Amino acid sequence: MDNEIALSIAIPTYNRAKSLENLLQGLLPQAQKLGNKVEVCISDNASPDTTREVVMNFENEYPGLIRYRASEKNLGVDKNILLVMEMSRGEFIWTLGDDDTIAENAVAEVLELIRNNRTGVGLFILKTQTYFNDEKTGKKIILRNTIQNDKPDVYEIDKKEVIGLSNTISFISVLIFSQGIVSQVLRDDRLLIERAMGTAHAYMPLIVFMFLNNPALKIIAFNKYPMVFRELPRFKFFIEDKFMLHYQVQKKINRIILSHKNIGKYDPLIIARDKKLRKIFIKDMIVMKTFGAFNYFSYMGCLKLFFQKANLIDALLFSAVFTILFLIPAAFLVFSYKGLLIIKHKKAWKERWNLISLESSAAKTGFRRRTNLANDFSSQ
Repeated sequence: MDNEIALSIAIPTYNRAKSLENLLQGLLPQAQKLGNKVEVCISDNASPDTTREVVMNFENEYPGLIRYRASEKNLGVDKNILLVMEMSRGEFIWTLGDDDTIAENAVAEVLELIRNNRTGVGLFILKTQTYFNDEKTGKKIILRNTIQNDKPDVYEIDKKEVIGLSNTISFISVLIFSQGIVSQVLRDDRLLIERAMGTAHAYMPLIVFMFLNNPALKIIAFNKYPMVFRELPRFKFFIEDKFMLHYQVQKKINRIILSHKNIGKYDPLIIARDKKLRKIFIKDMIVMKTFGAFNYFSYMGCLKLFFQKANLIDALLFSAVFTILFLIPAAFLVFSYKGLLIIKHKKAWKERWNLISLESSAAKTGFRRRTNLANDFSSQ
């Protein structure tokens, strides 16, 4: 094992040449110091920009470190993620988004984490910090990090948290997979994984199947400090987008997981998650209206979408809430929402309000995510 690649850093990319360049500028010097223990794999999803030129420049500067492939046509985000994982030769695969950055000593820390904990581990999970660049002031505002202060620097996660698809695994850049286990799942459960293609979340059932097929596998979290830094993306979200992302897609993912032959005693976790989707989407609509981001492409189109894609009870509920929010004055919602935050968070309510306000402001700028969905999802 000493002479083999321990870590493949797998970067699926599409049309983000500048972001990819920023990532590689911080990543490659770290990887180079670790010799043949690390490789950097890049799968280019037919980018129309200068992605190839960016990668070629780095290949010249760091010979032998990068493995690069480019598709002739855009295959979608899910296929691109699977392709870059399949081209990875390391014992573990760190999937890293092309628009994220990493901590100064992250690669060495990850190798040390693997070296000390590799036995019986199917997945390592890193911690992340999300930030917001204020365009008015130019300041970088830290929104949150996922460090758990009540946990040690390295700890084992209950697999129920992963099988139940908690927020722990919702961000692909913090995931480090066992290459052998991933290969096994892609061989044994390929048909189910392919059913999730096009959701941009096919890696979620893949992770769940890893632990359904191998109950003894462990999940280890690195909790010393954030290893991945993510800028809050700026997309102009519409109601239809939130419905698709937080309800329709997740419903499909849940159905796929529930159909797995080994779901057994874990099906209550997925059923409970499924029931929460209704509440999540209603909250989306309320927050969007409260913070001035209640955009919709078509009032009647929204109602039609609800009845086409949701069950009847949810469609009726969504339609009622949507119509009420359409008619209700925003000032009333602002007053009510502040009251709820004061009750729930007491003196910390204002900090929570400002956080939600910043996140909502990002949903009012940039491109509309729904109309750019194929390109956006292919961008990894």
